[in-house]
Amino acid sequence: MSDHLLSQDEIDALLKGASASPEEADGNEPESLAELYQRVLVRLAPLLPSLAGKALRNPSAEGRWSSWGEVRRQVSSPLVARCDFTGVIQGVQVSLVDGAMRAVLPALAPAEEPVSFLNKLSLALVTALEQELGVSLGPHSSAFQELDLNKPESVPIRDDEACVVLQLRLRGDAGDLVWFEVLPGDVAKEMAARAGMATAETAAAAQAAPAAVNQQQPATAPGAVPVTPAQFAPLRPHATVPQPANIGLILDVPLQVTVELGRRRMLIREVLELGKGSLIELDKLAGEPVDVFVNGKLIAKGEVVVIDENFGVKVTSIVSPAERVQNLQ
Repeated sequence: MSDHLLSQDEIDALLKGASASPEEADGNEPESLAELYQRVLVRLAPLLPSLAGKALRNPSAEGRWSSWGEVRRQVSSPLVARCDFTGVIQGVQVSLVDGAMRAVLPALAPAEEPVSFLNKLSLALVTALEQELGVSLGPHSSAFQELDLNKPESVPIRDDEACVVLQLRLRGDAGDLVWFEVLPGDVAKEMAARAGMATAETAAAAQAAPAAVNQQQPATAPGAVPVTPAQFAPLRPHATVPQPANIGLILDVPLQVTVELGRRRMLIREVLELGKGSLIELDKLAGEPVDVFVNGKLIAKGEVVVIDENFGVKVTSIVSPAERVQNLQ
């Protein structure tokens, strides 16, 4: 192991491995998980500038069967984070940043301590993984630290246990950020299966949408008067209503910003029957955008994100500035 980044030969040796059992190595889980984590990195793209302080782009993911013993022998002085999944998927995911990679981190994230940056990246990655799979992985927290991987108690994976090793890469002006995610065979198989289910559900929803529109179009019965689509004159763009010239006078006025996940109308009897553990079904489906209100006026929609153990909202759509000013009146 040199003092620089892993060579391509070392990376190939780490990804290939020699101890994976034949029945597990025949599975296509590495390819499925590489595609899954590629989509996860794309989800993270909007958050990366705020995490790293510099542009990180061109995400890529590769996966291979290997064994935990082979992984341990290939990395040197790594930072290790262990994330225990306790939700729909049960098991552990181990994140590894090779010691040589640590020398590049200050240039990639100059405004952050390297370990703090990796912790935020890991938390955001698992959150995006949940969104991509459409399931909860349970309360998750992982902190990178220096661990002696030669001690069995450091990571609960046997040396001869087949694992899927994913190499994740983000390219930046100051260098590439490369790290590994290691999933034991049983976790890898379950996660790959869930990824396939999520992909199938997305494809089915995409196919159902045009079908639903077609069902709404009435068929022409025999002998009925034919109906043709209405023809409208082309729309002409209207000039944007200018904001008041004295808007600067109120820019420092504080406003109450509220993010609404959903609503539910209930009877007094139903409210009184609520107790610890009761479930309240909202009027929105999982994954739908949340509403952002200012002083009770809707101004935007967005999606919930988690950064450094705090919830936030990434705005995905917003009303025009003129409409926002009118709503604030």
